[in-house]
Amino acid sequence: MSKTTVLNNVDHKNLKVDTRPQSSKTQTVNRSLVHSTEISELHKEFPLVFYKHPDTGQTQLHAILGLEKDENLFIGNKGWTSRFVPALLARGPFSLGYKKNAVDDSAQSEPLICIDLLDPRVNTEQGEDIFLQFGGEAPYLNYVKKALQTIEQGLQFDKTLYTLVDDMDLLEPVSIQIKLSNIDEVNFSHYYTINQQKLAQLDSENLSKLHQYGVLSLLFFVLSSMGNFQQLIALKNAKSAMC
Repeated sequence: MSKTTVLNNVDHKNLKVDTRPQSSKTQTVNRSLVHSTEISELHKEFPLVFYKHPDTGQTQLHAILGLEKDENLFIGNKGWTSRFVPALLARGPFSLGYKKNAVDDSAQSEPLICIDLLDPRVNTEQGEDIFLQFGGEAPYLNYVKKALQTIEQGLQFDKTLYTLVDDMDLLEPVSIQIKLSNIDEVNFSHYYTINQQKLAQLDSENLSKLHQYGVLSLLFFVLSSMGNFQQLIALKNAKSAMC
């Protein structure tokens, strides 16, 4: 259940957002949908893999956060331990709405920041201030605005990334088998990565197209992110050792 409304510094001047891990289960997930606009940052922290929805066939990009269901290995007692956080999780109880143009319905809608007042993280007692005492935007709200902007721009650019990757047949299935110290094996299936051989064999025209649209560097970032599975293994083994 939700109650989403447009955020303003009058009605919501006293609201806070509890950002502690225990305040919401939305952070304890083993993967997160991410957007093309955050690949350049997220590839430094998380494995990034392509995913095709089994029902719709829609291509997505996921950051892998854990090796079991509902496990986020990058969440500690005080919050996120990583330098970067996927925008979908960083936005908290906020989202973007769009105001229709009263004169021209075909004109681009104006984005508005909305807040879910029924989200358990929203309160008036504890957490990060949304607005300053005299109505200005608090640092936390600026952080959220950056996440929302990343999502909005990503939704526009994702289609370009996925279309080019599919048209050039650059995806290949990846089956990742991870052996940990306390359990036999973890399998990741139904995921895809970039086929390095096909990428290397692209002709100059297609390589130029990837570069022109700003996609070529993103594909190399996705490939390099696969090395972060070693980080996941280390975090998982450290967590198991404490249990």
